[in-house]
Amino acid sequence: MILTITANPSIDMIYHTLSFDAGKTNRETSHKQVVGGKGINAARVASILSGQNNNNVVATGFVGEQNGQLILDDLANYEVTHKFIARPGRTRLCYTIIDQNGTKTELNENGDPVSEDQLQELLNTIRSLDELDAVSINGSLPPNSPIDAYSQIIQTIREISPNSKIILDTSGQALRDTISGNFIPDIIKPNNDELGELTGEHISENPRDAIAALHNQRLARIPIVVVSLGSTGAAIKVGTANPQFYVVKTRSLNAVNTEGAGDSTVGGMLFAISQGLGDLRTVKYGMAAGMANVMELKTGFLQPENVSAYIEDDSQILFQKIN
Repeated sequence: MILTITANPSIDMIYHTLSFDAGKTNRETSHKQVVGGKGINAARVASILSGQNNNNVVATGFVGEQNGQLILDDLANYEVTHKFIARPGRTRLCYTIIDQNGTKTELNENGDPVSEDQLQELLNTIRSLDELDAVSINGSLPPNSPIDAYSQIIQTIREISPNSKIILDTSGQALRDTISGNFIPDIIKPNNDELGELTGEHISENPRDAIAALHNQRLARIPIVVVSLGSTGAAIKVGTANPQFYVVKTRSLNAVNTEGAGDSTVGGMLFAISQGLGDLRTVKYGMAAGMANVMELKTGFLQPENVSAYIEDDSQILFQKIN
């Protein structure tokens, strides 16, 4: 079974304008409302790749009672079983404004705090599940959450499914606190900027910068680190005692929509882990899913045949081992 955990999902409002001028009245040319949240996108992609096999993918976290049904309906459309915990209020809103030149302005609400009782309810929900093969913990924590909230979640998963693989897809303080704790994930997936925040240095999309940063001691205990480098591809570390380092190069694509590509990468890796694939094959599935996502208008969506094509054609995704 695949499980995604999204403690702080969102409803995303996306506006298109001819131009956007701060401090002035701006008018839209179009808008749309979409379900957001890294774990929602990852669950959707994992379910699509699993053939939308009912009960194979489960999603949990918190949703607001006022508007959370939008999230639950979206999950149901893709045969994802929901175990979300409803709480008073509404799911946070995130606003994106995109002008005709593609310049993007974002304003994201923080979301409502989660109480200790609600966190325990989430842990109990996770405990009610069994036979977990692959789990992802996605996105930001709600305000005022304990600094070890993600560590508590990982500990709970280790207790009920010790053989499951856990992906942590977060950034900033939540990432720093978790990987320095006693219960660590199997895979993390920062981009170059997030890796720079973690190591305290500027890291460009040049693979050499990322490979150098992957030697940082903060990452020594993490079995797999996948650093997203945008259209450049990725840099990865595999192993702890004798780690191996790789540059992953992907074929250049005429992207339709890059939103949700990282979440789709997580969804692809979750699917690969559930199929019992090895480390490099898991990363390759993740990269293929991210590539397939950028060819779609819908965020966190793909066509399985495109993923298969990228996997089967060795010229699409190349692994170069770095000595």
